[in-house]
Amino acid sequence: MRSKTIPPPPIELQQALEWLAAPQQDDPLLDLVPLRKHIASIASLGLPVLHRLKIDELLQQRADRIDGALIPLLLDVKLPLPTHLGSVAQGLIGLRAEMGETWLKVAGDADTQELARVRRSRPQICLQGMINLSRQFVATLLIAIPTPMNFWRNAQALYHAAHESVDPTATLPAEISAIDTLFKAMLALTAAQPEGLTPREIAFLGDYLETHAAATRIDMIRPEGSGDWFWLDARLDQPPVALLRLMPEGESCLYFRFGELAEVAARHLDHLNDGVPPSSLGLPCQAAGADYRNALERARRCWTAPRRRNFSRRTQSLSVNVCTQLSSLWAALVSDPTNEPQSSSCELTYSDWTIRNEGPSGYAIVHVIGEVSGIVAGCAVGLRTGDGAGWQICLVRWARSQSSSHVEMGLEVIAPSAKPVRIQTLTNRTSEPPIPALLLPPLPNLKRSEAILTRRGNHNVRPFTLLQEHGDHLQVVECMPHRSLVETSSIEVFEFIRNPTPS
Repeated sequence: MRSKTIPPPPIELQQALEWLAAPQQDDPLLDLVPLRKHIASIASLGLPVLHRLKIDELLQQRADRIDGALIPLLLDVKLPLPTHLGSVAQGLIGLRAEMGETWLKVAGDADTQELARVRRSRPQICLQGMINLSRQFVATLLIAIPTPMNFWRNAQALYHAAHESVDPTATLPAEISAIDTLFKAMLALTAAQPEGLTPREIAFLGDYLETHAAATRIDMIRPEGSGDWFWLDARLDQPPVALLRLMPEGESCLYFRFGELAEVAARHLDHLNDGVPPSSLGLPCQAAGADYRNALERARRCWTAPRRRNFSRRTQSLSVNVCTQLSSLWAALVSDPTNEPQSSSCELTYSDWTIRNEGPSGYAIVHVIGEVSGIVAGCAVGLRTGDGAGWQICLVRWARSQSSSHVEMGLEVIAPSAKPVRIQTLTNRTSEPPIPALLLPPLPNLKRSEAILTRRGNHNVRPFTLLQEHGDHLQVVECMPHRSLVETSSIEVFEFIRNPTPS
């Protein structure tokens, strides 16, 4: 009797196994393209769940290795993203989306008894999917792009699949708690309005929430009042919505609030501001830095009360010039502000943008053409409505990008004009060299006196000398910082008092 011949495995499966068995490359980013290829080919085979489970876990390890190599490269990026780095980041985001959908499909197809034979459970499968979506989410925030299609729908599907697979009256497995924390962290990070944060601040908040997002409250029943509640509809692929802004139409919703999380953050901020070491609070060492405390404070305010738009915004289609390099703008202002600078040493580099809408405090603008660099939430830019018009000084409240050729910004006008000056901080030991700064005019209607805008450097805490040129004359005035108005990771703006000149 002839024995049956076992058919060889599909060629796609053989290729994936050979690739996994080969020595790993020194640069994990080189694995991105072949890994996505093997994930797609394995998914197309329609293998039984138990047959693909182990190989999916091996492919997952390679994805984690790529993530660990790429994310640190994104922490100091500014918009627009360099083309190569943007392509790799988009590839990682696509990879995480594919892995998330893979585990969601496995969770839906797997039989509980079959999983038990290989010592797996549906919550474990769902946790793998949620980890991928969580990593995908952080990567999208770091490069300031919208969440990809089906992200929020898949996140809710994994959350519900995990909870529906366990007995709510019994002791819940640890995987359920981990899924809840990851899901809550994504919700809280969204509510914190990450478009207004730098990549490092986003990464810091992400780490913070991995530990403390469990304080977020989730409910299946609609609350009686809107208050500080948000909602998600499982049928819709959209981010969390504040009940204050819009009421849901369907019944398949999750409701959640961040009041308890905000209280946890408030306690941490009180301790940090009192000088308590972050390590004693279970926080990373960078939590002691002012930038990270500011980011946590901004998030706490968003968690305490969802922001509402106080003014309507008018749709516009007005062309404007934007200078994203303050050093270039400062050099141009040194010359006659009504003329374009002629010398190469102070050549003004600006780009053309279009105002999408405007309100009493600022603009939302989109890039059209021209050189753009160095855009990050919290930096300052110059804006003018045409050649010969004065430069308004604006703070970038938020920034986002669809690609290396598409950038949008939300601007808050902090001064209708500015004058170029230098400031020299005075210390008891030595005098630091003068640095360029912008002198902002007083705004009586806003109860604001004249102010200084300069790069971040704690210039708002020590006496300084103000040096201002008037034609051939140099005016030197000793000043005292008075009140801090704006402090970001890029700039600081503060009021000051001129010391009386001796008669």
